[in-house]
Amino acid sequence: MGALSKIQTAGFTINLIGDSFEVTPASALTDGQRVFLKSHKAEIIAELRAEQATNDADTFDDRHHCHECRNLINGRCITQRFRPVDDIPRRCADYVGRVRS
Repeated sequence: MGALSKIQTAGFTINLIGDSFEVTPASALTDGQRVFLKSHKAEIIAELRAEQATNDADTFDDRHHCHECRNLINGRCITQRFRPVDDIPRRCADYVGRVRS
């Protein structure tokens, strides 16, 4: 069991804040737990960063709607040569975002 898991199992929530972390509820920490957190700080931060990177990767979506693309002219995609009939997001290597003013 990693240091992060151990402190979470004890009923605490740990949030990454820059190069440090915040433990809640801090008022419930014992002296032994405070020493444990200080001695395992680098490990806990590394685990929190890895967890955050995994969560960020899970939420990334590279799909776009055809109506958002500059290649859609008069309802037809000029690069893929088709007329999209629905409004579902797609992955397209030829996608070019519209310029917003």
